[in-house]
Amino acid sequence: MEIKPTPQREEELLFLEYFNTDRLFRSIKRADYVLLYAIRSHAGERGRPGRTYLADLSRELGVPIPSLSRTVERLQDRGFVTWKTDRNAGQTYVKLTSKAVELMDDEHRRMREVYDRIRAEIPPDELARSLATLKRIAEIVRTAE
Repeated sequence: MEIKPTPQREEELLFLEYFNTDRLFRSIKRADYVLLYAIRSHAGERGRPGRTYLADLSRELGVPIPSLSRTVERLQDRGFVTWKTDRNAGQTYVKLTSKAVELMDDEHRRMREVYDRIRAEIPPDELARSLATLKRIAEIVRTAE
């Protein structure tokens, strides 16, 4: 069966070219960074310093625990998290390793450099309008399920 090329459509360009933020990340995939960011953001919420419970992440990210567990296992294999069971709480939790924190700091510096370039090249009023439009687009995409 021959697959014929098709002209690129506007909607494909929007999601594949214009919003391909994976390009910004050098040492990790965007999806992995999002999970590491969530782990970091929720660490210590239950009064346990550095710990983020899988159940909390599942609720926050809207990802079923089995899928989340596979991703966390992969991150553990790469040395970015430790994954343990809190016997008192009867739940599993994850903690970022120093390797993950270092990697996230490097990636954040890259994002900051790109954002600074955006701010330097786009006038403030145009950037504000653009960001407001992007927020609206993101909300439409988020509720498109």
